[in-house]
Amino acid sequence: MSRCTWALVDEELGQQIAATSEPNAKQWLFTHMQSLAHSLFVKLAVTLWAIWAARRKAIHEGIFQSPHAIHSFMVRFIQELEMIREEGGREVRANPAARTTTARRPKAPPHGHCKIHVDAGVRPGQRGVAVAVCRDSDGNYLGSSALSIHGLHDPATLEVIACREALTLASDLNVHQFVISSDSKQAIDDINGGAMG
Repeated sequence: MSRCTWALVDEELGQQIAATSEPNAKQWLFTHMQSLAHSLFVKLAVTLWAIWAARRKAIHEGIFQSPHAIHSFMVRFIQELEMIREEGGREVRANPAARTTTARRPKAPPHGHCKIHVDAGVRPGQRGVAVAVCRDSDGNYLGSSALSIHGLHDPATLEVIACREALTLASDLNVHQFVISSDSKQAIDDINGGAMG
């Protein structure tokens, strides 16, 4: 798959890669960073990243992508990068309504407490995921936990499981003063109302 993907990339880039015989991967990358034109180095970096991501999906998720699908993703990604770079030199006008809204930061926990954000997601027909991320009052990352449950598709149940996963995470991190933050009103109402999830 990797060789077929590289075969779809520019011939000039392929020749320069083949001509480099640096055995150290880090030095190999730095050598190409210095010797290649910026556009070719971007293609090299995006190609390496796309092949790595496709390999990870094949190994961990059982999702196999064709070399053409990987190459078309790379082309679209590089086009978006170029578009962003072009827009960086000129002022981009935003929607007037969007200017009135400001980005809200999450509310910090009380001093000396940690905050554990929880969330859940569902992949229809496959599995549900419950996630908990713990940060201290200064916003520093302390730890996280993710739980994948095959066959569970109810978002409300997954949100409550995410809250319970937060309790387990707090125990694992030896955190005793903490706040759990969830965006699921139903899960919070169930817990506060005595339904206990």
